[in-house]
Amino acid sequence: MKRGVLMLLAIAIGLSFASTVLAAEQYPTKPITFVVMAGPGGMSDVTARLLAEKFKVELGQSVLVTNKVGANGILALKYVLGEKADGYTIAIGGTIEGFIAPFFLDSEPFDFKDVSFVAGYMPQQRVLFTSAEKPYKNFQEFLAYAKKHPGEVSAGSGANQWAMGIIKSIAVKEGLKMKYVMFKSGGEASTAMLGKHVDVCETGTGTPAFQAARDGKLSFLLNLGDEAVPYFPNAIGVKQLGYPFRVITQYGLILRAGTPEFIRKKLEDTVRKVINDPEVKKTLTGMGLTPEFIDGKEVEKLSKDAVQQVPELIKYIKPVEEG
Repeated sequence: MKRGVLMLLAIAIGLSFASTVLAAEQYPTKPITFVVMAGPGGMSDVTARLLAEKFKVELGQSVLVTNKVGANGILALKYVLGEKADGYTIAIGGTIEGFIAPFFLDSEPFDFKDVSFVAGYMPQQRVLFTSAEKPYKNFQEFLAYAKKHPGEVSAGSGANQWAMGIIKSIAVKEGLKMKYVMFKSGGEASTAMLGKHVDVCETGTGTPAFQAARDGKLSFLLNLGDEAVPYFPNAIGVKQLGYPFRVITQYGLILRAGTPEFIRKKLEDTVRKVINDPEVKKTLTGMGLTPEFIDGKEVEKLSKDAVQQVPELIKYIKPVEEG
């Protein structure tokens, strides 16, 4: 009797395993949608479309790309977390921005229990630029100018609340009074910078502003993170100058919690394969980006660490927020 029960149990386990393997092999059976957490023209959008083409080849299904713009990634994340947990609707882009945005915008934070992290495909450095025609050619000259012209200098951001917070923290420490403009993407911010609609502006590497700086059309003022900036190995950064905060940006893919693990794992493995593709690496590095795979657990850790760090920054920049 006992032996018969054990045999039936073994058969059941075997059938369950076979069913899971078959399901994993079959997924996906219809087009997937990438929901970009920023507007067109920025690196979230550009890299999402590049990965979508490669995912199509690897998975055998079309990958549609749509932009859900608003509240620095909050709307995109809410949309994805409101869809079925079946692996067919995936948030893509700056995975940290959406989770920290609620703290800056005084809205309800996300519960990490609602989220399943697929993988990360690149970190990104955030850089403060200015027009090459401005009277200040480096960061120290910019500080001197801003101090002499209180309230006249405008500072923009390419849809990154944390990076904007870093700029405001510098203003607090240096006693600067500036005007602040948040754009919907790095592409929009680059257009504003090149059109001289703002005096200084931060965007990520790879953006049109970054390419313009490489061509000498914009001046590189400051690295807002603490990692080396591609093509600008000697760039000065906030860490070198002793400022208390720096920004971290990580690009990746996010699903709704409850998505079957075999689907999440298949997507994670696809990210790993795609981002290590020589053609993809060449394209991204040529743009000044840093393709680098990290697994879902590491993306989750980075996001949770960011959520813990940001409240201190928000407290520090309160004088700027209150005017």
